Amino acid sequence: MKKLVVILGVVLFASFFFTSCGGKKAEDIKVEELKEACDFADAQLIVMKEMKEIADANKDVKDLKDLKKEDQDKVEVLMKKLMEISEAQAKAEIKDEDIKKCDAYKEMEKLDEEMEKE
Repeated sequence: MKKLVVILGVVLFASFFFTSCGGKKAEDIKVEELKEACDFADAQLIVMKEMKEIADANKDVKDLKDLKKEDQDKVEVLMKKLMEISEAQAKAEIKDEDIKKCDAYKEMEKLDEEMEKE
């Protein structure tokens, strides 16, 4: 399980950094409505929380391919949403330095640390 959590965490943060990059679900995110740096950070946090929920529910799974089909599909949808957010962030020319100032970014860092410990 630790391997799965680390993989999910690394994928999320890699997507966040290398693509220039409250109750809502990822499917509710309308990427075209994201305008400010913290809008993008909030959206990424929502996706990350959903990924963590999947990881927490599958603590005994060692690899992504070993997830139930339903969870594999959810991970795929979440990764697509994350890429959509990252692409929109790059298009909007939102810098990582601006994202790092947002509360959601700080929460993502804490979440990533938790995931790595598990």
